[in-house]
Amino acid sequence: MEAIIENTKKPSINGGTKLVVLLSWLFMIFEGYDLLVYGTIVPSLLEYKQWDITPTQAGRYGSYVVIGMLVGAIVAGMLADRFGRKKVLISGAALCAIFMMGSALAPTPELFGLSRFITGIGLGTVMPVVTVLTLEYAPAKRRSFTTIIMYSGYQLGGVLAALLGMSLIPSMGWRAMFWIGAIPLLLVVPLAIRFLPESLAFLMAKGRKKEAENIAKRFQIPLEELEKEHKEKNSKQEKEYNSITSLLSKSNRKSTILFWLASFCGLFLVFGLGTWLPTIMMQSGYSIGSALSFLLVLNLGTVVGSFLTAAAADRWGHKFSCTVSFLVAFTAFLLLSFNFPSMLLTYLLIAAAGAGSIGTQYLINAYVGVYYPANIRTTALGWSLGIGRFGGIVGPIAVGLLVSLSLGTFWHFGLFALTGIIGAIVIFSISSPTKGQSIDSSSSQKVQTIH
Repeated sequence: MEAIIENTKKPSINGGTKLVVLLSWLFMIFEGYDLLVYGTIVPSLLEYKQWDITPTQAGRYGSYVVIGMLVGAIVAGMLADRFGRKKVLISGAALCAIFMMGSALAPTPELFGLSRFITGIGLGTVMPVVTVLTLEYAPAKRRSFTTIIMYSGYQLGGVLAALLGMSLIPSMGWRAMFWIGAIPLLLVVPLAIRFLPESLAFLMAKGRKKEAENIAKRFQIPLEELEKEHKEKNSKQEKEYNSITSLLSKSNRKSTILFWLASFCGLFLVFGLGTWLPTIMMQSGYSIGSALSFLLVLNLGTVVGSFLTAAAADRWGHKFSCTVSFLVAFTAFLLLSFNFPSMLLTYLLIAAAGAGSIGTQYLINAYVGVYYPANIRTTALGWSLGIGRFGGIVGPIAVGLLVSLSLGTFWHFGLFALTGIIGAIVIFSISSPTKGQSIDSSSSQKVQTIH
């Protein structure tokens, strides 16, 4: 009876995990800020007489950062599995900060686009690495919830971008938004150098067991699960997972491709909305201040929705939660396409759209993180985000084309609704991992039963 009671208790989050989550959360604030800051400046950029750019060009510039993130995510996954998560994260964050300042100083749209591309390379390293670190240091039965706490920094960054854009762009111009994003990030990097621990799974995989034991002892992290996985690494099944080719092996090809397609849909929504939502609302008759307020509501809705869907994932599994979340996005965008006159209803639908688009991508990342074993987890997530970035590239360009044609909100939100329903079908089609495939395969059932 005591054993049953003990097994049903929710594991506490110790100080070591809190430190990792806090630092990762800070990185995600600046990731969210920089990815959404472009959407706040697009209306001003279109009116910037010195450059005289069109909506189609603005959509292309919005895609440059995503192209950089595609490169960064793929390279980060492979480099982090070889050289360590911490080194790659810090290097990428520093690169991001430097070229955010480059965006603020850019004298021409071409140099602005180049700065955004290189910034994207830095940003592309952040999300996969902090996701893996958080998953590894979180309690096994609270991984989804802990990850969503960390991801809430992304929404806070988006909220800050919207709030600062509403107050600063009219008086200080769009360049000020990039200075604000770069300076605080440079303050977080020294904190990470000093306090952020290296991945325990990486240290075990590299044979640095003593170092892993010291960190585990300092942060009160049990190593039993990682040691068990390390011993099983020479088994036939584990040998299959030693390179990128394992992601496309016969047993994993379907799921891997479906994860890539799901990330494509999720990132299409994330970057398409983040780039064009204020401009779309301005075309619907709202002032720039009101239009930016929708970006604020989008991120607030994502915060609330993410915690609800994370709790659902811990209780019923990632597949169910991701599918339902995509369906929420589909429904919200479908209703938004009819352009209801009620301001309150529009705000509620925008909030639901945020939960079903940005929030869904977080769940997909967590799903990938627990689906594959630790020795290729960062690579798997890096490739999922990297291939999915094509959705982030296509999204701003496709919506920018619709904006330039002045087709109206029915077509803009209708395109987002179509993407949402496709994403739901793709996620629903992913097969459950076979027994022993993932480090979390044994704990997944416990999560669904206990919570």
